[in-house]
Amino acid sequence: MNKSIFVLFCLVLFVILSPTTLAEEQSDQDIEVVLISVDSTNLRFSPSEVTLNEGDTIRFFWSGELLPHNAVESNGLFDSGEPSRNVDYSYTFSVGENGTYEFVCEPHESVGMVGTVNVEPLIIESEIENNTDNETEILNQVDSEGFNPKFLGLELMILFSIGFLIYQVGRIRSSGELRLKKSEGPLN
Repeated sequence: MNKSIFVLFCLVLFVILSPTTLAEEQSDQDIEVVLISVDSTNLRFSPSEVTLNEGDTIRFFWSGELLPHNAVESNGLFDSGEPSRNVDYSYTFSVGENGTYEFVCEPHESVGMVGTVNVEPLIIESEIENNTDNETEILNQVDSEGFNPKFLGLELMILFSIGFLIYQVGRIRSSGELRLKKSEGPLN
């Protein structure tokens, strides 16, 4: 009987926590990586202009080039380092870094080896469509001690699990004491 209750508890816990895990995996799959290489013949980045969203990654990659290159954003947001014939550098644009960024190859800037990255703001779709603005605001608030109501379900599950385990340990201990008293003989 105790095993079946424990298995049922584990199954319920798995089902409750699985949608959260699937949502996290799905959001990781939405991240795009944009590759930029060099066209050494014309001393240009290829492509020279890209558009992506906040949270996406730009990757500068070239190997075995005759001339050394690098990619440096004008305001220093990203920098692939010293010019090199082999570069594999990535930068992920954080939320709040939307805008237009120009980057150059320092040794070849004077001949027009420049590029542009257009970063669009990340649009967050609300999963709770039927809530009022006040309810959504409450869900998104985090108080000064770090309490986040979004994780209340997980916290309740952990507390429930601890309580269930304490209950089971108590039952095991109490049933063991009863057997010991029964084996000593009849009660007066």
